[in-house]
Amino acid sequence: MMTKNLFKKPIWYLMVLTAGMLFTFTSCDDDDDPVLNDSNDITSFVFNDLSPAVSATISGTTITAEVPYDADITSLTPTIEVSDAASVSPASGTTIDFTNPVTFTVTAEDGTTQDYTATITVAPIPTSVITPVWERTLASGGLPEWFTANNDRDIAASGDYVYVHNNNDKIRVLDITDGTDVMVRDTVDYIDGKENYASGNLFLLGMDVDSQGKILASNLRVGSADQFPWYVYKWDNKDAEQELLINYPTPEGYRLGENLAVAGDITTDAYVYVPGSGFGTESNEVLKFSISNGEANNTPEMIVLDGITNMGNAPDVQPLSADADANLIVTGTGVGIREYTSTGSLVGQLPESLNDGENAPLFAFALDIHPFELDGRKLIATTATDFTANAADAGWLYIIDYTDGWENITADNVTRYAFTPEGNIDTNFNGTGGVDVIVNGSTATVYAMITNFGVAAFDVTIDQ
Repeated sequence: MMTKNLFKKPIWYLMVLTAGMLFTFTSCDDDDDPVLNDSNDITSFVFNDLSPAVSATISGTTITAEVPYDADITSLTPTIEVSDAASVSPASGTTIDFTNPVTFTVTAEDGTTQDYTATITVAPIPTSVITPVWERTLASGGLPEWFTANNDRDIAASGDYVYVHNNNDKIRVLDITDGTDVMVRDTVDYIDGKENYASGNLFLLGMDVDSQGKILASNLRVGSADQFPWYVYKWDNKDAEQELLINYPTPEGYRLGENLAVAGDITTDAYVYVPGSGFGTESNEVLKFSISNGEANNTPEMIVLDGITNMGNAPDVQPLSADADANLIVTGTGVGIREYTSTGSLVGQLPESLNDGENAPLFAFALDIHPFELDGRKLIATTATDFTANAADAGWLYIIDYTDGWENITADNVTRYAFTPEGNIDTNFNGTGGVDVIVNGSTATVYAMITNFGVAAFDVTIDQ
């Protein structure tokens, strides 16, 4: 057998072999040199810490986004996606103050950089827009001919009709679409509310409708030995007979009936609320009457309101729902506008800082209130006058947005509409009025009246 021995090869053979190996190694090194990525783009810029998340628009090297009005623009945390192998500074997930435009620098894998400018703006505060549907007011040229000097005090709406308290013993019926007078029993244009159960001075005053459109109204009573009880009447419809629903001996020192609220269906389960105070009396209690299986309990629950001793003149109370534990919105000259729990604990109130200028009447005399929700906003409709001047100059419908908490209400959250022309000389001596609301999708129709100033319907929408 022959054994191979490289050392016996000619020298020229070894030189060729070595050169080939060197060439092979050199060629492999050249093929393995990495090609570094030169992409330095921002591909996504999202504020996932907001709810819902907000995605910015990227156009060239400009980044723009509008965040909700209540977002804290001084402390936002963007989630940023960039090109493969690139990095960004400030880094994704960093909390940043966007009060002014912020520059973000993207560095590619090969070290090249590109700057982006992010400009973040805050959306305007949602505002309530009031649009008249129909008006029978001083501002529009005149009142209904049946309006009296100072004895038209409340309003309610349901189905095809609007009901307006008139002259102490009548309920006028209006077409809900245009405000024109509607006949009752084909003979008159009002429901006769004169008491059939007892005599008295003011036969009707507070008024409301239940969830099924049944009409409720009550008399006015001041508790004393020689006074008649406080009654709540009902009518199943505009043509129905008057019936007695609640019969309550008014306690000494109470004045009942300035305003009335019903929540639920009185043929099954419902609650009737009445504030227990008014002219010449002092009280911080709301009376809550329950109705179960269509039967009214004539002994009310007494809800004592914390933090006040007197609700003032012509107070009003409205529940936020028909639930047994519903919170209450309360108003009166002694309290401004407040929210209480069902047990009387204060939740919040209209800030005293608003008691100035155009919003001062909300503290002087908010006449009647109605809370409602629209497009996710928590709103209150109220009518108000400057009762300190006998309301000779003006009366207004106000819409108050308290969605972000009572303590955060500013003038930007309040919208108002005038019932009277500039320089009005008619007077609302009693400082009274009423308001009701029907919500249909993204529009709420507010039905409002102010004594001696008129009655009207307004559509309310949210501009956001």
